[in-house]
Amino acid sequence: MNFYTYKFHTLHTMIIVFKWKYFLETMFLRKLFLSDQEKIFFFSLSEKRKLEFLGIRSALRYLGIKMNIFYNEKRKPFLFSSEGKQISLSHSFEKIAIAISSYHIGIDIEKLRKDKKIMKIKKKFVRDDEFIFIHPNYEEDYLHIIWGIKESLYKLEGGIFYSFLDHYKVSPFCLQKSSCVSCWIIKKSYSKRFSAFYRKIEEHYLVYIIDK
Repeated sequence: MNFYTYKFHTLHTMIIVFKWKYFLETMFLRKLFLSDQEKIFFFSLSEKRKLEFLGIRSALRYLGIKMNIFYNEKRKPFLFSSEGKQISLSHSFEKIAIAISSYHIGIDIEKLRKDKKIMKIKKKFVRDDEFIFIHPNYEEDYLHIIWGIKESLYKLEGGIFYSFLDHYKVSPFCLQKSSCVSCWIIKKSYSKRFSAFYRKIEEHYLVYIIDK
C-alpha cells in the first residue's frame, strides 16, 4: 500500500501528499540521521512541528531522496544539492505536502475545518475585486483556494511581501470548470503573472505554483 494520498510527477517536478502519522508506525524514523544544524532547528520547534519535521525527512528517505533540508533567515526551506533542486513544504493537521522541482515552487495544503475559521478571517486576505466572483454556495471552497494561492505566492517570493491584500491577487475563476487559476504578485515597480493549480484531496485543498 502506498504511503501517500496524492502524487504528481513530471520531468521537473514531484509533489507528494501524505499523512505524517504513517511514519510513526514504521521503522523510518529510527533510520534518520540529522546534521548538527538540523538538530538545533529541530529542538527549537513545538512538539507538533517536531513530528512534522521528522515525517518530512522520513518521506524523503522513503522516496530515495538523499538531500538535506536547510532553512534561511525567514525559515524558508531549501535543499543542499548540486542539482539545483527547489523545495516547498506545507502542513495541515494530519497531512504534509512536499514539492520538489527544478524551478522555484510554492505549495500549500489546507483542511476544510469544521469551525469554519477561514470564514472569520476572509476580509484579511480576500480583496474586494476577488469577493465579486466567489459563488455564495461554495464560499468555503473558494476561500481555501484563494488562501492557498496567496500562501503559495508568498512562499514563491521567499516571504518578502507579507500583505495578502496588497501584494497578491487572484483572477476570477469558476470552481466547477477549471483547476488552473491566473494570479499575480504585485510590486511597486511591476507585477508578475503566474498559473496556480489546485486539487481537492479528501478534506483538504492542495495548491501549487511553479515559476518557469
